Amino acid sequence: MVRVELERIEALELMGMVVAHLNVAEAVAELTPRLATLLSILDKLAAGLQEEQ
Repeated sequence: MVRVELERIEALELMGMVVAHLNVAEAVAELTPRLATLLSILDKLAAGLQEEQ
């Protein structure tokens, strides 16, 4: 497993990009393995940001 440490602003920017990709995938009904990876990244970013508070 790879562990990456991000600054809070970087994590928020990455979350925004992930959400944008998920929105595009939803709009075109794209159900690929990439979708599960994006959801996993989103969950891990959200959990990491919550731990900081």
